Amino acid sequence: MNTPCFHIRSYGDAGGGDRHDFAQWVLPLRGELQFELDGQGARLDAFQGVFVAPGEHHDQRGQGCNAHLVIDCDLQWFDDHTLDHLRRQRWLFLPQSLRRALHATPAGDRASLLPQLLQAFAPDGSGARLQVLCTHIQDAPGEPWPVERMARRAGLSVSHLHAWFVRETGLPPQAWLSAVRLRLARHLLCTTALPISQVAQRAGYSEQSALTRALVRETGRTPTTWRSRGPATVARVKTRRARTP
Repeated sequence: MNTPCFHIRSYGDAGGGDRHDFAQWVLPLRGELQFELDGQGARLDAFQGVFVAPGEHHDQRGQGCNAHLVIDCDLQWFDDHTLDHLRRQRWLFLPQSLRRALHATPAGDRASLLPQLLQAFAPDGSGARLQVLCTHIQDAPGEPWPVERMARRAGLSVSHLHAWFVRETGLPPQAWLSAVRLRLARHLLCTTALPISQVAQRAGYSEQSALTRALVRETGRTPTTWRSRGPATVARVKTRRARTP
């Protein structure tokens, strides 16, 4: 079994994409990264990484100062069931214990991170049930997600769900949900020309003002400021110029 390769990488503008015959984990250490995987896009940050299965086309674009741990993994590390499971998950919420390990593990000891990843995200890992719930939420963050619904989906009582979230993510369920919704809102603001009111609705906010308050509280920036950082603004400017006689 080949030893995984560990790299620290920073990303700028998209580089045209890549495809390879090994698996790859991309785990944010600092900053954020717009990531596209076989036509699906998401924004990676401190709470979310990605698993790239062999043969999947992917591309990425960083903004500002960023650093990510990239782990290239030989297929011998995965049985077919685990690989299929990880391929379906793709976007991976990062438990608190794993986030701490990413920052605390010395460069020479990073091989210990792979067993932690497999324990958290493989089908029989300790985080598998919570991972499935988080995947459902990330697939539809705009839907109502009261704690009672989360608990039913995970097959847990409300109290056990709360304890599980705090232990694994360091956040109560609703605080983690808020982080997911903010990530989606920032992603849509930076990559689409959707009206801000529609961005708010898709991300699960009752109205545009609720999104504005959440963004300002957590990031210090308004939706308009976030939009000005993204490629959608450039596209609109080019369109207006093209229409000018």
